Amino acid sequence: RHALANAVVPAIQVMALQLAWLAGGIVVVENVFQYQGIGMTLVDAVRNRDLPVVQALALLIAAVYVVVNLVADVLTILVTPKLRTAIR
Repeated sequence: RHALANAVVPAIQVMALQLAWLAGGIVVVENVFQYQGIGMTLVDAVRNRDLPVVQALALLIAAVYVVVNLVADVLTILVTPKLRTAIR
């Protein structure tokens, strides 16, 4: 019971990093397998030199990365007993 709260923290951080890599790697996966989505749209925008679309999609992917890491940090604070008591 006491070890689980401290053992879950690295798992949360690893899951957040994997989701962030997934958000960034979607461009490669969609381009290789010819799926239509944000990654393929980004590649097409780069080919067509459509700068506003490239900026918007890069900002969207970066926002997903930041939000995933923020959620992981908040969950880490809520799960860790030492950090939970430091908030109060």
